[in-house]
Amino acid sequence: MHKKTLKVTDIETVLRRLSGAIEMDQIYVDGLPRESFLNVYDDALWRDWRHDHGVFIGKLLASAHAINSAHLERLTEVASSFDPEVIGQIMLEIFAEIVSGSSAAGCETADHFVEWVTGEVVRLGRGKRPSRSAHKSIEQWFSDIDPLTISQDPECGYPLPFDAIRASRVASQQTR
Repeated sequence: MHKKTLKVTDIETVLRRLSGAIEMDQIYVDGLPRESFLNVYDDALWRDWRHDHGVFIGKLLASAHAINSAHLERLTEVASSFDPEVIGQIMLEIFAEIVSGSSAAGCETADHFVEWVTGEVVRLGRGKRPSRSAHKSIEQWFSDIDPLTISQDPECGYPLPFDAIRASRVASQQTR
């Protein structure tokens, strides 16, 4: 089966969608009443977390044009061979390492980021599945609702809009 190789524009689209979802998440959170949050919720910390992800995504977008074709081919293989939710989770973990300053591992460009993500997905080997469309897979890497999964943190606990979550899951299932 011939796989249609992902293009730089595909990666840019995913990154822009993620950035937009993070911005929308902040707008949603800003509109919630204070009693929606646990007492230990630190608004400044999570606001900075979202902002810093946006800054890093901006760096990735600025350098995406230079993603190596071999890395795009490897990303295509990974995207078509592993569960999209697993890839998304691994990407979030790598984002967290970089944004928190725990590790940058020379990751200043989209090319390095793609190389790191694909290497980590293959190394961990979680979520292997029969080959499917890489293009459909990348659409499922991140949720449009709470893309950084902040609401799931034990110190947050704010509610998510049930109807939006349900619609997101239905859309995700239809593309599988």
